[in-house]
Amino acid sequence: MALFLLLSCHNKIVVEKTKNLDNLGWAKDSIIQLQFSPEDSLKTYNIYFLVRNDQDYPYSNIFMIAKIENEQYKIIDTLEYAMADAAGHWLGSGIWDLKESKLVYKKNWQFKNTNPTKIQLRQAVRHAGKIKGDSILPGIKTIGIIIEENK
Repeated sequence: MALFLLLSCHNKIVVEKTKNLDNLGWAKDSIIQLQFSPEDSLKTYNIYFLVRNDQDYPYSNIFMIAKIENEQYKIIDTLEYAMADAAGHWLGSGIWDLKESKLVYKKNWQFKNTNPTKIQLRQAVRHAGKIKGDSILPGIKTIGIIIEENK
């Protein structure tokens, strides 16, 4: 009975898209995109970004640009997430040198309509004081977008 209660509290994954990257890392022009048509505009969803990295990732944080759009609206956000703690230990779950971080983008998000909606994600990391961004982020192995329906 306790197992049933534990399992029933989890949100249902509605759609998930991941992209495994080549050994070089996440290129600046490599955009992951997901198309989603909500069943009901009154339901709420959680949107997450998935990032898998290894020891070759040179930064303690990551900057990304996310866009949500359909024919009625467009929202663009610049986001920063911590990838390591102050002592340099990687955050996220996993063993050895591969860590997986499920990063919160929108909690209790309500799509305003049931029109097809596109979500895009790209990296926007650059060295401090530099205008031009890094062309490739080494150590990033997988990126993804996850949409869960709230219970």
